[in-house]
Amino acid sequence: MYSMCKSITNTQKKIFRRFVNNMNIQNKTNYSFQARNKTIRFADDIARHVNVCYPRESSSMVDDFINVQCFRKLKERLNERTDTMRTDVSDAFDETDNFIGKILSFIKPIRKHRIGNCGESAQLATIIAKINGIANCYIASLKTANGKNLDHSVLFVNDEKPYIIDTWLGFADYLQNAITRYKSEYRHHFNFKNDEDTLVFKKLENDYTEFLNQDFKKTHINKIKRIYPQLLKKRGYVE
Repeated sequence: MYSMCKSITNTQKKIFRRFVNNMNIQNKTNYSFQARNKTIRFADDIARHVNVCYPRESSSMVDDFINVQCFRKLKERLNERTDTMRTDVSDAFDETDNFIGKILSFIKPIRKHRIGNCGESAQLATIIAKINGIANCYIASLKTANGKNLDHSVLFVNDEKPYIIDTWLGFADYLQNAITRYKSEYRHHFNFKNDEDTLVFKKLENDYTEFLNQDFKKTHINKIKRIYPQLLKKRGYVE
């Protein structure tokens, strides 16, 4: 990759390594097992399991570097790969009415192109969470209370105490804790104008989420398990 940046200095190489690490979602996992109950520990496990099963790069992870010319070229390449992957997803999704076929329309292109942003991360999280027994969950978008779209998707689990699985950022937490983290350690990913902005999660509605947000039948779950047994995750700590 260095070949794209001619006469790169040692300092630039350090920045470049950070850039490459940043765009790889598998390297962005942030686990906090200590002092957590079993629900959040397992949700953390799911976030990590998604990223281990489907390591991928993310074009939107590298926006901090967009003003550096040689990195901008890499960003363009990532965007091209993302567009190609999304075209493959769209074509495969539209070509079948079969439930398993539609599930595979998400999994196969992401695995093939090894790329995906928060939307794709939430799609994978939904599939893997549901076949691992997490019910009553749906893909949601992060917004401010006054309606500003922050262009970020997560898996929202509407449990007795709701929680978030954010596979793109690599963490899971109860709703209020997650909001605090978005406004503190992850605020650089979002364009917050006001620290007092109230954040909310709204159910995302489009053809993809309408399909993924439905309850999966047990027969469908069992078929997915047979095709992709590696997606099953035992409850407990991740190795």
